[in-house]
Amino acid sequence: MLVKIILLNILLGIIINTYGELRFEKNAMQEDTNNKCFICNIERHIFDKLPDYGFVRHIENDHNMWKYIFFLVHLKAKDPTEYTGIESYVSAKFDVLDMSWLPLHKAICLDEVGSSEEEQKRAKFE
Repeated sequence: MLVKIILLNILLGIIINTYGELRFEKNAMQEDTNNKCFICNIERHIFDKLPDYGFVRHIENDHNMWKYIFFLVHLKAKDPTEYTGIESYVSAKFDVLDMSWLPLHKAICLDEVGSSEEEQKRAKFE
């Protein structure tokens, strides 16, 4: 009887630990979803620092994941002989599971801010 109780407690401990790990993974995925851009993987606080901009505006306008998905569906539905240059390039990359066509760690709004800051620094030295 004592051995059965000990074995049941060990089994219960394993089940509780497994659920704890699953909850931790779910929370980590939810945090990534809420705090990182799905397309460029840049964190929320970087976009929120920009004047007159923000993370929500970025994911709704610049890197709307549904527009990327619709583009891929468009490529699959379209006849490959009618592709434009960009469509051919993306289709070829996607067929071999090469995601280098996505703007990883790049965003135009960040480039614009970076270039204006560089121009301001150059103007100070001139």
